[in-house]
Amino acid sequence: MRNVLLACLALIASASAALAADAEPVIAPGPFSPPPAFPHQGPVVTPGPFDPPPAFPAIRAYDWTGFYIGINGGGAFGSAKWTSVPDLASGTANASGGLAGGTAGYNLQTGDPFVVGIEGDFDWSGTSTTIAPASCAPGCEFNVPWLATARLRFGYAFDRILPYLTGGVAIARLNANVIGAPFGPGIARNLGWTAGAGVEVVITGAWRAKVEYLRVDLNGFSCDAACGGGPISFNLYTNVFRAGLNYRLWMN
Repeated sequence: MRNVLLACLALIASASAALAADAEPVIAPGPFSPPPAFPHQGPVVTPGPFDPPPAFPAIRAYDWTGFYIGINGGGAFGSAKWTSVPDLASGTANASGGLAGGTAGYNLQTGDPFVVGIEGDFDWSGTSTTIAPASCAPGCEFNVPWLATARLRFGYAFDRILPYLTGGVAIARLNANVIGAPFGPGIARNLGWTAGAGVEVVITGAWRAKVEYLRVDLNGFSCDAACGGGPISFNLYTNVFRAGLNYRLWMN
């Protein structure tokens, strides 16, 4: 019985040695060996030498389409050409003053990167000048209490920067009178034209800022009784420089 038990133990030992010889050897990494690799999930695709680089997710550019409202302010600098019939005199007087008001508009980005839009604004104005023909002693005041424009805009967007050209109509109230207004003011509401350029930039979210130049021609205006009997005619040409802050409505 003892001999049988010893034979069984010897058989088990030889079988264990054979299995150990067939098993994959265990290799202990050295102190400078890289960490073990994890098994790769899925097939490995190796790009060829002429394949394009992998694509990254597209980042959506800013979309200028939508309504907006805003405020603006700046200054007007120009000239008022005048002619006094009773004095057989004429000349040009510098006219200047501040502007401040509100803006509303709509942009349509018809296809990257072109943007078309329509914009209107109304500004209170301090633009004024004084002339001194003898028939209007001690002098005639000429001023523009308010100015409004309605314009088209044509822009080319560089993502969040929009340079643009603009043009349309301008309307303003024109006043003239003898200094001190003893006869009351002469008043006209003139329709003219305007054209210019600007650039608008996205600040953050729905907020945008712009700077703008407009050339404004308000045509002629004749002052009679209010200018000492007159007639004295005025033609105003002005350059408007202003900055604005716009807020885009219903932004996604």
